[in-house]
Amino acid sequence: MENKKLLIVGIDPGTTIGYAVLDIEGNLIHLNSSKQLDLNLLISETIKLGKVVLVGTDKVNVPRLVEAFATKLGARIASPNDDLKVNEKRNMTNNLNFNDEHQGDALASALFAYKSTKVLLDKIDIFAKENKKHGIKNGIKELVITKKMSIKSAASILEKNDEVTQIMEKVIVDKRLSENDFLRLHNKLKKYETEIKLIKMHNINLKNRISNLDKQIRTEWPKNDERTTDFREQRIRHLENSIKYKENEIEQLKFSIKEFNNIMSNINNFYILKKLDSLSLNEFNFKNKVLNIQRNDILLVDNINVISDNLIDLLKDDIFIIVHKKPISKKIEDRLPFVFISAKNLKIDEYRYFGFVKKRDFEIEKGKADWVNKIISDYKREKEELVSR
Repeated sequence: MENKKLLIVGIDPGTTIGYAVLDIEGNLIHLNSSKQLDLNLLISETIKLGKVVLVGTDKVNVPRLVEAFATKLGARIASPNDDLKVNEKRNMTNNLNFNDEHQGDALASALFAYKSTKVLLDKIDIFAKENKKHGIKNGIKELVITKKMSIKSAASILEKNDEVTQIMEKVIVDKRLSENDFLRLHNKLKKYETEIKLIKMHNINLKNRISNLDKQIRTEWPKNDERTTDFREQRIRHLENSIKYKENEIEQLKFSIKEFNNIMSNINNFYILKKLDSLSLNEFNFKNKVLNIQRNDILLVDNINVISDNLIDLLKDDIFIIVHKKPISKKIEDRLPFVFISAKNLKIDEYRYFGFVKKRDFEIEKGKADWVNKIISDYKREKEELVSR
């Protein structure tokens, strides 16, 4: 990926357009306002400074200029749940210098965008330090912010050069799939189909063995011998169970092919939710062998009111958003360091271990969550815990 400085831009649209540019660490590097600015000139001025990954606005309804700017640059938009109030913007920009109201609003929008993603950026910094990934840290931040990938997936794409990873990078990052890539994936599907045919042939052989065994027993043993009958029935049941097992393998392979096709064809349209019945430690230990829960995964929890403090300590640095099916008590919501989204307004396609939700619907519900207050309250709680130690 390009080795450019990552930028956060705040925009105040209007007759006079104001814009503020921060680096990914939240430092102000450029601030300006002008009546001569339009979308193209705004893009031209900002890309000289680096790569825009996050665009902030102080409005709950994203202005067209902000949306067009972010879309053209492939950046993500950060908007508040309610329009930022004048006193909130003053508190944000109190110690910073700006020339007019437009610059001040743009600066507040940029700072809001930075603060709303600060927890995620800190997680990436910790991950890069613990796993010695400093050289690709900014690349991870770009993928996680703009493509909404998990931290580990982003690091894997940046580091690995195997065939499947290269194809996934093209699909996820560049949103393109070449003819050669398609042929490689097609060959993998053909391999699965060949395995299915072999299993089916094995099943036919098993059925023939059952038939031959039955004929052999009838011929070689007296019909009135009860022990012979019991042996024959046990043998038949054993072989029938083997057939059922192989048939299950066939169905699992068919399902894998179908899921593989669905994921590839809709990779940019859905978020994957990892399902837990509750936040108890036993439930987590049982399901996580399959789910392999990682940083920035989204959880779908049936009963969020059943919790284990040990599990909360384990998840709090990795999980940021939890979708819950049953209503959550106010006490639990205030206590736990997560952002909660109710499943009642989401259409979720659920399977045994996973759920799939359209990104568009999810982003709408996520936008309703009180992110700012949650970030502030979690920060205060962490400070209080540090003081009390």
